[in-house]
Amino acid sequence: MPKTEIFSNPSAKSWSYAQETDLAIVQSFHERLPGYQPTPLVSLPDVAKELGVKAVMVKDESNRLSLPAFKILGASWGIFRAITAKTGLDAKADLEAVGLAARKAGVMVFAATEGNHGRAVARMGNILNVPVHIYMSRYADNETVAKIESEGARVTVLPGTYDEAVASAFEASQSQPNGLLIQDNAFQGYEEIPTLIVQGYSTLLVETECQLATQGLKATAIVTPIGVGSLGHAVVAFAKSDNRNISVLTVEPESAACLYHNLKAGKWESIDTSATIMNGMNCGTVSPISWPTFTKGVDASTTIKDIDCHHAIEYLHSHGINAGPCGAAALVALRKVARQHPSSIHLDKKSVVVLLSTEGSRGYKAPEAH
Repeated sequence: MPKTEIFSNPSAKSWSYAQETDLAIVQSFHERLPGYQPTPLVSLPDVAKELGVKAVMVKDESNRLSLPAFKILGASWGIFRAITAKTGLDAKADLEAVGLAARKAGVMVFAATEGNHGRAVARMGNILNVPVHIYMSRYADNETVAKIESEGARVTVLPGTYDEAVASAFEASQSQPNGLLIQDNAFQGYEEIPTLIVQGYSTLLVETECQLATQGLKATAIVTPIGVGSLGHAVVAFAKSDNRNISVLTVEPESAACLYHNLKAGKWESIDTSATIMNGMNCGTVSPISWPTFTKGVDASTTIKDIDCHHAIEYLHSHGINAGPCGAAALVALRKVARQHPSSIHLDKKSVVVLLSTEGSRGYKAPEAH
């Protein structure tokens, strides 16, 4: 058989996740944010026919609370719960009271980002009227920096990698009496807020389940992009809990495939990365709180080329879906796995596949075909 470049874990099919979070509380919080409404779930009947499955649906996160990505779901819940814990407020406190308490306590928020997470943190800081300082790696582009600054945040671009930006953000947060690091990847001694961010992402999955139900459908597989892994963690937790038994396929760029290589090697470790049009997925280390869940609950993992992602962006745009590179990655992965290893996510004519399109259209340099 030809090399598939697909990791498969057959035992994930029967594994279940013990969901300890009341996802209704998280969703109720998000519904209180200014401008909240569920993002669209768009059908791709041509792709379903091409692959011989019942339905392929795209969860389009290109306009989530007026931001071009899903990240605000995790950032808002993480910041809100961290501040309520620090100031002694109840989790049901209103946003105005939480912002006032944060300002009285002198809270300052820090984060590292490749783009969308930082802008989401900045937006929540804006909503609560607390100062935000964002750190970015050498891969940061001027357009992304400007968008984050437009939310009122200070941005520092470093000469190093994303992981080094995380370290700098952490050090800066520790230098302030009430500094608060809001990061979606965990490290030793920093697990609580990343866990809250994972919880925050559950809202888009709850929405998806409800939207499918209105059409008489249930998901049988979800395809999710992977950066540090917090969204993927939320996907596995949702898919493998409450007897849903949904298959999970993860996708990463070839040049930054930390989860894929870790799963293949059977051990957690950092890898070197290089530039990709899928900037938000250019991460060299899987969040350690997510790794144990991935080893048990990911059915399949694969990598994709920038040029294939570029073509998928063009396809989705032609079908009215405003996807950016990270958003289009799931479509490439589904087509690859359907062609090379469909049994890894149990594809058949009854399958209902959900693709998570995690960001809206943005500028990037089109890759050259090789």
